[in-house]
Amino acid sequence: MKEQSIEFRPGEGHFEEGHSALLAMTHATQSSTTNSRIELYTQESMVNWLGPFQLMRTGMQSAAATTMGAFADPRDVLAMLNPRDSNPPIQVAADGDVWIDYLADTGDGWDSTYSMALCVSQDVKLPELTLPRGDVLLLGGDQVYPTPAQSGYRTRFLDPFRAAFPAPVPKVRPNEQDQPVPQPGAPWMVATPGNHDWYDGLRGFSQLFCEQKPIGGWETRQRTSYYVLQLPNGWWIWGLDLQLESMIDRQQKQYFEEMRAKLQPGDRVILCTPEPSWVDEAERLARVGRKTLPSIETQTLRFSSLREIEQLLGDHLAVVLAGDSHHYARYQPKAGSQAPQRITCGGGGAFLHGTHQLPDPPEPISVGGTPQHYELAATYPDKKTSEQLRNRAWRLPTHNLSFCGMLAILYLLFDWMVESASKVPHPARDNRSLVEVLSGLEVSIPNLREVWRQLVLVLAHSPSSVMLAVTIVLGCAVLSAAGVKRTRKLAYGVGAVHGLLHLGLAIGLLWLMGRINIHYLQFEVENLLQVLLFLVGTLVLGGSLGGLLFGAWMVMANTLWGLHSEVVFSSQRIADHKCFLRMHFNGDQLTIYPLKLEKVCRRWSVASGVAKLAKVQRTWRLRATPESTGPRFVPASGELELRLIEQPIVIRRRGSSA
Repeated sequence: MKEQSIEFRPGEGHFEEGHSALLAMTHATQSSTTNSRIELYTQESMVNWLGPFQLMRTGMQSAAATTMGAFADPRDVLAMLNPRDSNPPIQVAADGDVWIDYLADTGDGWDSTYSMALCVSQDVKLPELTLPRGDVLLLGGDQVYPTPAQSGYRTRFLDPFRAAFPAPVPKVRPNEQDQPVPQPGAPWMVATPGNHDWYDGLRGFSQLFCEQKPIGGWETRQRTSYYVLQLPNGWWIWGLDLQLESMIDRQQKQYFEEMRAKLQPGDRVILCTPEPSWVDEAERLARVGRKTLPSIETQTLRFSSLREIEQLLGDHLAVVLAGDSHHYARYQPKAGSQAPQRITCGGGGAFLHGTHQLPDPPEPISVGGTPQHYELAATYPDKKTSEQLRNRAWRLPTHNLSFCGMLAILYLLFDWMVESASKVPHPARDNRSLVEVLSGLEVSIPNLREVWRQLVLVLAHSPSSVMLAVTIVLGCAVLSAAGVKRTRKLAYGVGAVHGLLHLGLAIGLLWLMGRINIHYLQFEVENLLQVLLFLVGTLVLGGSLGGLLFGAWMVMANTLWGLHSEVVFSSQRIADHKCFLRMHFNGDQLTIYPLKLEKVCRRWSVASGVAKLAKVQRTWRLRATPESTGPRFVPASGELELRLIEQPIVIRRRGSSA
């Protein structure tokens, strides 16, 4: 009996240290079949976006990707390797009845990503009807978080999708380990790159989706990072690659111009774009309208590129789909307005984004000189739920210990620096150190003025303390203004106040610990036990109170000024409230079913027919046989319950949406 290990393609991180340990600690077991396959799956936790090291890594990789993209565009290389005459539309052969899924923003934590991978790999049973599994899975961008580096695609994208819909195990071991197993009628997987896919210069994305190699039970067909699917009965799907913040490249634009020439009168196109840039454009127009003087603010490059393609399509455009925002939102044209449906559906597995700040109604956007008037028809989660989830961000210490630990270390470092600087004798302190002076002041509001006066005296003779204080204040100001395109001065000011509050908390900890250790416990300042108590107390109280301050401030700033719209949700890493689209193309009619998963599964069991060999940390080692045809993990209790977000959206190939 021979074993076959699951294939890992170059660049996807073969067997890492944890996997090597698994291989060393387990041995092949006998089986009655002629062949079996050893499969490794890593169940990653969700990305901690506020983790100190994660913040640094993401910032550096984003800057590097943006810089490289400005000088060397990988789309040019793909275009040269795949000339337009060798990159025809991908024909979706069917009898006129086609089911297609749309899923975006996957590849975060295992529980959420695998839950959604299971949903798109199976029929969906609703109380009123059953929706068959999709013939094609459209991935709308950001297939991996935070970046493709360090085997990101393998553990955060490939593992959950191959486990949810695995490739069949052949009865006889093939001659080559990575030889794909023929699977008649296998569904396809087609992807649009998002900004996170670009963080390695699109290298991993190209290897994964553009080389016609299978991903579990799915087949890949595209040759470039952009594509065209031709469906029966005059339906088309176009997928755009708009890079990070650049215009659409010349080769891609020429490709879509040639595809436009293939459209027949009455044909309709569903357009997949990396982000809902129309929301940014509507908000920009609202800002311009509020200004007395003309504004020099221009359209974002992504909306400008999207508008070019929309103008190219004209009346052929039926629907625009986007991910990037991790929620569901549908903007429909107002009565009497001729415009496409615009749907954001980024609930594939990444942390939840709020919906309470979406423009409703948005300012009309202009495409081809014609204003398009929209209204917000549906959101998921609804705005009230979104606000309730936002308000939970004050609980930061309960779910982000590493960030709270960083705050505690900053407080301790600042206190250490000002206390060390205060060792220099000064008559205003009677030649005592700052903590000795503060220990003699009762902790009360009237004494706050004296505390700040003493701090200013120390800072006046401590440039290093001033530098750290300025860094903390500026850091909070920059964080507050991140992603803000309006009221930036207000955002910087609010952030600076936030930073000053953290400095006040640091001094408050110095005051409190000095009062307890020196005044009440009667320790000498240099006593080792006093120093240890000060360290422990500052770290514990600093982490707890600092986290509460940071979380509560995010909630308040978002409520009052609309700031921190990203971090107030990313800091919570909300895995629930996921969504995807199941689309039915039947003759001249397209029916879109927006589906939601309120709760993802968090407890998994190995499926029957699969043998568990070992588990090391988060990595499972399983043995699959030709009889192992289903998903590798199933919910430990109950099933995933999918429901409709809203009533199905019906669009006809000829005429307006109904």
